[in-house]
Amino acid sequence: MPRRHWALLLTGLALFPSAGCAPSDSVTIQGCGATFPAPLYKRWFLEFYRLFPDVRVNYQAIGSGAGVRQLEEGLVHFCATDEALSAKRLQAIADKLGQREHKKFELIQVPLTAGSVALCYNLPGNPELKLTRKPYVGILLGEVTSWDDPLIGSANPGLELPSLPITFVRRAESSGTTFVFTNHLSSIDPRWTKEKGGPGKGKSVDWPVGIGGKGNAGVAALVQQTPGAFGYIESGYAELTHLPMATVENRAGHFIKPTVESSLKALAEAKFDKVFGTTVPDPKDKGAYPMVTFTWIVCRKHYDDPRVAEKLKAVLLYALESKNEGRGQELSEQLGYVPLPEKVLKAVRAEVEKIAGPGAESAFSRRAPRTAR
Repeated sequence: MPRRHWALLLTGLALFPSAGCAPSDSVTIQGCGATFPAPLYKRWFLEFYRLFPDVRVNYQAIGSGAGVRQLEEGLVHFCATDEALSAKRLQAIADKLGQREHKKFELIQVPLTAGSVALCYNLPGNPELKLTRKPYVGILLGEVTSWDDPLIGSANPGLELPSLPITFVRRAESSGTTFVFTNHLSSIDPRWTKEKGGPGKGKSVDWPVGIGGKGNAGVAALVQQTPGAFGYIESGYAELTHLPMATVENRAGHFIKPTVESSLKALAEAKFDKVFGTTVPDPKDKGAYPMVTFTWIVCRKHYDDPRVAEKLKAVLLYALESKNEGRGQELSEQLGYVPLPEKVLKAVRAEVEKIAGPGAESAFSRRAPRTAR
């Protein structure tokens, strides 16, 4: 991903107007959750604001687990998660909201984009590094403790690796990125599974080793600051922070970098359930990068305020645009994420169209947007 896109993103966010500058009839939509898609979400919401200054989306990147809890408590209009919620969990959240507000609730869950989890490191000179599966699982289990371990060296002939302790950096909070990573680890090595006494998979696990960083940005910062560090980060954050990303062995035995193309090959194997949930913990394609995920938003199907319903729907449909230059899914690819395949987009758009207010017909989505300046 070109560096200039990240520079434009950060500049744009710095220029985002304060709430006091918004039109008096504006609507503010509150969302929170996953840090994995946060740079893209903030860019989408900024660009949408430029088109429609009466619509503000305030998104707080606090982690997938915390975001789901905020939605469950009725504190936000939507949450974002890198681990799709099951139909049972969605119903439990809807029931809790219903008990609080004394009416029936339905939730919808849809993916908006996808991405990959990169394995990043901080070594002298930051050489191109290949990692087979056994050593990176060994690092996390505390069995591989130095960068000059033969298990690492065997995949990197001719590369003089330093006798430097490995410091594993992981997420400190409940995180969908952690779920994606540990789901992958559980699928490739039985030692990681709970059945074999390992940490298992989840948004939060009992890591055998390591230090914690807050969010993808926090992990990236710690890896940057710590000689010998090794951590898992959303690949867009790795690109943003100039961290090297390991070339990782996939299921077919090929060494693959996290790119849009290699991630698309992996995600092509995904099969969605009735609430758009899916995982691809270890894709089979020989060109697939092995650690990928969709990332989802969860919201109510109906809102008491018809303005919130119509404008949240419009924001999400904007994010799902695939035919207009500089919008929606094209921005996703520009910022290092993976755009959704067209057949997935069609199904997701149909689900988003179900968002509604208390019977009021919306003309918002039919309104012709002004050209952004």
